[in-house]
Amino acid sequence: MNIDFSRIEIFTDVAHKNCSICDLRQQFADVIYNVGSGIEALSLAMKIYNSDGPTEYNEKEMRLIDTYAMKCCSPAFIEAMNRILGHVTEIAEA
Repeated sequence: MNIDFSRIEIFTDVAHKNCSICDLRQQFADVIYNVGSGIEALSLAMKIYNSDGPTEYNEKEMRLIDTYAMKCCSPAFIEAMNRILGHVTEIAEA
């Protein structure tokens, strides 16, 4: 799957009325670098950090991306990754 971490659309409010296009290469690579373990995490962090535009990630890398995003990132980033990965996210009504 191709992901361009330099252009991630993130909602800036819980109502999903405003969003920004953000370059999250360094931020997400830093998350993986700091909380990941093993050479695979290091390799993935460096691949994301050094990426330039849409970059192909294999199935194993996609599982790691999904894991680190869901466990270590903000709800806004989780929702952005869910959209990219095709996961369905429902907004609960109060």
